[in-house]
Amino acid sequence: MSKCYTLEEVRSIRDEISKLGERKFDELEAKLRKAEKEFHKAGAKWSKLHAKWSKTKAEWDLKLFTFLVLICPEAHYRDWGGYLAIPKSENEEWIIPVFTGDFFSIKHKAFSIWEMPKYSCNGRDAREVKNE
Repeated sequence: MSKCYTLEEVRSIRDEISKLGERKFDELEAKLRKAEKEFHKAGAKWSKLHAKWSKTKAEWDLKLFTFLVLICPEAHYRDWGGYLAIPKSENEEWIIPVFTGDFFSIKHKAFSIWEMPKYSCNGRDAREVKNE
């Protein structure tokens, strides 16, 4: 079993991650929509604009993963859900959203701390840590 983390440790990890800055999904989506409009004007330009959007996203991911390897190698990033999962216990994980805004129809507040059953794929199973 991998290391389990306390709330205090997760807060410390979250505080360090928050220094990377908020990742606003609506801004990324706006860039993608702009790229799609440009695509209709000039198909070749689409590839260039989409690559720029992908690069912006990948640069942030690279910073995050480089950081996590050092301070919390047990964490894993669920890109489809927009959050980090950190082991809390054998049956639960700490969840830290890395996006702010509406991400796949779920309202996120970046860097809040949640608890969720391990391996759950259902956001309704998550509970926000209120004494944050």
